[in-house]
Amino acid sequence: MLKKLFKKIAPAPRLVHIPVGCPPLQHYPGYLPEDTDLVSRYACGQAVVKEDHYIDGFGVRTDFTCVPFVNPACLDIERLQLPLPDDGFHAEGIEYAALLDAFDNRKAKGRFTAVEVGGGWGPWIGLAGVLANTHGADALCLIGAEASAERYALMCRHLEQNGLTSEHGRMIKTFHGAIWTHDGEVQFPDSNVEDMGPAVNAEGSKTDYRGHRVTTVSTPCVRLSTLCEDAGLIDFLHIDVQGSELDLLHNDAEWLGYNVRSMMVATHSRVIEGGIMDLFGEEGWVLRREKPCRFKMDDNPRENWEGLTQADGSQHWINPNL
Repeated sequence: MLKKLFKKIAPAPRLVHIPVGCPPLQHYPGYLPEDTDLVSRYACGQAVVKEDHYIDGFGVRTDFTCVPFVNPACLDIERLQLPLPDDGFHAEGIEYAALLDAFDNRKAKGRFTAVEVGGGWGPWIGLAGVLANTHGADALCLIGAEASAERYALMCRHLEQNGLTSEHGRMIKTFHGAIWTHDGEVQFPDSNVEDMGPAVNAEGSKTDYRGHRVTTVSTPCVRLSTLCEDAGLIDFLHIDVQGSELDLLHNDAEWLGYNVRSMMVATHSRVIEGGIMDLFGEEGWVLRREKPCRFKMDDNPRENWEGLTQADGSQHWINPNL
């Protein structure tokens, strides 16, 4: 689930980002000390909040219709300008640092390829595209997948609003469907557009992993490798699939090793985090940045740990072979 903070958060200090009186070992931001300079270098625009949209420090425009769970009055302009330790409503600094790291270290300066799976309104491919426009990466490939019909429409709108269309040799590809372990169909909840936590329901159960009652609909699905078959070398892959991340990554581990230079994985349980670390540690990937998920502990029995997750974890992996 994407992280949603509904109340306004006081701006963090802009140099070290450690709360007053908090020992360094007790403060775990996930991003690296040098990431302040990295993010600041790219967040060089002026963040503004308008009546029907906001523009962040990177120059990305986001219509409020694309983020219906947000109260515009609660947005923190300083966090939109420099999203450290987070942007105040959606994502933590580690995610921004991972994408900017990939863009900063792209293999060819005029080329960038980014893929977002479980994309919601497409914030990460949107940011990747705006960075490419601003910094001269003319050979651009963006691929986004979203299973919810309403959120898929918002992703297409978000890309269009930021001038990201397939022209002048650029490839912009969107897929309305789920990324899964096979090509075909799966069951996906018919959920409210404001709910950013639905997940594929492989068995068509009437209860989801959070214990919520759901109605599912048949939804197209493809493997990750199928989605990206025309992309070539991928500079950055962002995955947020509500508890299915280990299954998907394990299913396409060999393909990932040959085709993906870096990836940011939103994690939804400590069990999943450990499994991904085992999988990609053995494959020779480097865990560059990471932050564990946060979950609530109670005495109520649950079928899985994912149902207890309150805020996603993040793992940023680098493929040294590419």
